[in-house]
Amino acid sequence: MRTPAPTAIRRPRRALALAAALALLAATLPAAAAVYKWVDPQGRIHYSDRPPPPEGKLLSVDTSATHPSERASAPSPAPRSATPPGPAAGPATGPAATPEAMARLKQSVDSDVANARTDQCKQARDKYQTYVQSRRLYKEGPNKERIYLSDQELETERLQAKHEVDELCAGN
Repeated sequence: MRTPAPTAIRRPRRALALAAALALLAATLPAAAAVYKWVDPQGRIHYSDRPPPPEGKLLSVDTSATHPSERASAPSPAPRSATPPGPAAGPATGPAATPEAMARLKQSVDSDVANARTDQCKQARDKYQTYVQSRRLYKEGPNKERIYLSDQELETERLQAKHEVDELCAGN
């Protein structure tokens, strides 16, 4: 019986190692698409890379460029309760907390919320302007091909984008 030459054995191993390295690299690339969280008329929550349909209500848009595995390993925010936090809720609310410290903390949070709303409003306005100025829009198909929206679909997307601007920019 004849044994294969050492190079004949190494080639498949190299190809397998290269394929494994490429798969690992592709799995670690960050996702750059926005994730829309919305609720349908039946009350079911959906997550999608596309804006919700007109009958859906947008809850949030996550535009962070983190990989899904990083999001899963990140600590989840504490659930919101209807009652205000008690004295043991955090470092600024203990018995040693002063009214001035609480006021500064509240002012900081209010500022962060205002900045976030301003950013969300700007993003919604930019998206709406892009949709209004575009003659044609497309979505990505399963094989990364462009699937152009019909005139009716484009109008629906424009209306949804305008609704997002109205909702996110109310009071701005």
